[in-house]
Order: sequence, then C-alpha cells, then structure tokens
Amino acid sequence: MKLRRIAYTSKATVEFTKRDLLDLLHDSRAYNTLDNISGVLIHKEGYFLQILEGEPKDLNDLLARLRKDTRHTEFKIIDDRLVDKRMFLNWAMGCADFDDPSLSMIPGVRSGLTNPEVMESLINRLPEVATYLHDNLTYQQINGVETTENN
Repeated sequence: MKLRRIAYTSKATVEFTKRDLLDLLHDSRAYNTLDNISGVLIHKEGYFLQILEGEPKDLNDLLARLRKDTRHTEFKIIDDRLVDKRMFLNWAMGCADFDDPSLSMIPGVRSGLTNPEVMESLINRLPEVATYLHDNLTYQQINGVETTENN
C-alpha cells in the first residue's frame, strides 16, 4: 500500500519558547505514535515546516486537526504525494529549530521559510535534508535544549 507524504508551512500565532517547542514535540510524538505517523517539524523565525508521512486516512484525520489548531495560521500545503517508503521511518516526530546556527547551514534553509524558492528547493532536496537530520540529530536540538530520541 502506498503511503502519503505531506509538507506544509504555517506561521505561529505566538512566539514559541524552547519549552513550547518541547511540549509541542512531546504531544506530536504521542499522537503520531498512536496513528503510525512519522515526520519532522522544522521551526525558523516563527514559521513552521512540517513533513508528515503515513496512511492516507490517518493523515487526513491529522490534517483536519492541524487546520483547526489555533497555535498557527497561514496553513499551506506545499507538497502532497504518494510514496512507497518513509524518509523518517523511526521518528514519530523529529524536531529541528533552524534558528540554531549549526542547523541553518543545511542547503536551502539559510533564508526564511516564507520564500517560495527556498521552499521549492527544500522540497526538491528533501531526501538530502532527511539524511542530514537523521545523521546529525541523534538528540533532537531545540535552541540548545536536547531531548533524547525515544523512538
């Protein structure tokens, strides 16, 4: 059976502190584990990019919840496709804060997540970015706060 991979962007409605990002990561991992959804959440300058992978029905349910979530606005799906395998196989939800200088050097992430050219480049280079994240985020880093990878 084919899986569905979705990438979307949104803008935070409030400033997310390190603790807020950790809480969001914790909640996402719990729900995604139950629904067998994997992916990564990227934060930069108050904007989010999230890549989600899973069964189409499970992603439809999650998308309905995300659209209602008041913690973000300007929700926009930028890529939606069927795939044969997951890029984020063992991650109920990885998280990276690209305001962290060590992560900002990933190709395509040097500028803001609002630039359509940056977004297209990032989506086109998603396998490379996924590999980089897997290799370099043994511990999920959020502005210097590390949480153990538990999935």
